[in-house]
Amino acid sequence: MESTTSTSQRNLDKNIDKLSQGAHSVVDRAASAASSMAERAAQKGDDFMQMKDTWVEGAAEYVREHPIAALGMAAAAGYLFSMITRGR
Repeated sequence: MESTTSTSQRNLDKNIDKLSQGAHSVVDRAASAASSMAERAAQKGDDFMQMKDTWVEGAAEYVREHPIAALGMAAAAGYLFSMITRGR
């Protein structure tokens, strides 16, 4: 007959294996979720960079077509910025 100690050791080993498998499963799911979120964030970053490029192109085209109006808007924006940032 087996001793109680070896039976207890086998039961302990089985429980440790079950816990280990459960922990691996949780870590794998967390890694998968993090990877998915990172991919989505990278895609959003690419979308924002494309949007920025489109806006810069549009602004440059407007300045080429309407240089005096663009200069007036820049001067007005500078004046407003200086009024906002100046202390009273």
